[in-house]
Amino acid sequence: MARIDIPRIIRETRQKYSDSYESMNWLTPEKAGTASRVRADLIRSIFDNHPAGPGWQFSKTKLFTHIISPGCTLCGNGDWSCLFINGICNAQCFYCPSAQKEKGQPTTSTLEFPNPRDYADYVRIFNIKGVSFSGGEPFMTFDRVLLFLKTLRSRVSHPLYIWIYTNGLLVTEDKLKALRDNGLEEIRFDISANHYSLDALKKALGIIPCVTVEIPAIPEDLEKTQQILRELHDAGVNHLNLHQIRCTPFNKTRLIQRSYTFLHGPGVAVLETELTALELIRYALEHNVALPINYCSFTYRHQFQRAGAHKRNSRQIKATHEDITPTGHIRTMSVCGGKKQIGSIHQYLLSQANDTSLWRLSKNFDQLFFNAALWPFIEFSNVRLKVSYSGTSLKPAVSFRHPFKELALNKKKKVVIERHVEQPGIWLAGEQVHQFGHGFIRSKIDLSTDIPESLPQDLLNEITPFESFDPGLAQYY
Repeated sequence: MARIDIPRIIRETRQKYSDSYESMNWLTPEKAGTASRVRADLIRSIFDNHPAGPGWQFSKTKLFTHIISPGCTLCGNGDWSCLFINGICNAQCFYCPSAQKEKGQPTTSTLEFPNPRDYADYVRIFNIKGVSFSGGEPFMTFDRVLLFLKTLRSRVSHPLYIWIYTNGLLVTEDKLKALRDNGLEEIRFDISANHYSLDALKKALGIIPCVTVEIPAIPEDLEKTQQILRELHDAGVNHLNLHQIRCTPFNKTRLIQRSYTFLHGPGVAVLETELTALELIRYALEHNVALPINYCSFTYRHQFQRAGAHKRNSRQIKATHEDITPTGHIRTMSVCGGKKQIGSIHQYLLSQANDTSLWRLSKNFDQLFFNAALWPFIEFSNVRLKVSYSGTSLKPAVSFRHPFKELALNKKKKVVIERHVEQPGIWLAGEQVHQFGHGFIRSKIDLSTDIPESLPQDLLNEITPFESFDPGLAQYY
């Protein structure tokens, strides 16, 4: 596991929140140890006393009891697109990360989709298997939701799981039936937006196949939330999803007023909300509430949702001799050496009758690029291995800053995938090649050799961010 550069992250956070950093209650190194012990005790009590109930998914970043919803599984696997159907809302939740004052156009991954046919074609071409309607408040533009839902069902032939988020304030039985009749499979209520009222939720039970409650774990509402857990289960709610509150420039003032403790990291999250989520899970297990609960931590969302978008882009733009890592980066590997050594490797690959698109020989015959599937066929003696990594981004138009691929969704709509180098080249030789292969390649193909020692820490720090996720809940510091 790569070491976290804590001083650098703190410097970057201080710079990002420079106008309010000093007024924010940051977790100090002195208190981090105590907070870590409290969290560890909560997790220990969850698993020690209830070995059959809880579990971890997605590199131990998502804690759950019993099962998680199909939509959450699709999200973690990188097969989900969240369509922000509008940018307006009729609630005023203190934790909302943005202003929600403009209707706007339906948007996903920085792309606007005014035409539902274009979005449906995007879902089809990128092989997206789960779609959610979010906002804003989707029911404020209900006709727009219904039009997109109908279009998705008519233009996408592969299996597609669709759900919607709502605060419930505008939910009616007629609207719910219209959503169901046009293929909506799940509805997720933020009941904290309406003082934990279950009136709207109960209208959906028996109409929408899967009814979920999805709320931030609000520390001040711990007791209130504990009291309704059994009621949710007994009413027939299928899932409870608990979010960690994150801090943004829009909501930071309201979070500061509540004296929350802020965590440094790639995104600023709230300490107390994580502990509250864990406390709710422990409470449910201790009181035998069979309601499936999952904790959607910020470290999960930051890593897995981002990786999902990168993977979809990378599949469209990578060469066949390249690979996609678990984090969604494009990995480019090549062996470099004399023409004799590279020529020998090339001839052996040809003799094995492998798919010739899985490798590429340089014009000077001194470098051979190859897909990870060919690793067992490569003789690494007397050559060096070069490994580089690229990231991707989805754009509405070409920026001409990076290599790109234009992808036609249909005759009238296209999108652009840009590719940019994030790590130009890590050079490995001798035992380091075998160490890299064991850690990141052969373990995924066929490991029949003795396990070598791990790579030096400095190389691990360079490679790991592109190859694997940081496991477990985020470190406190």
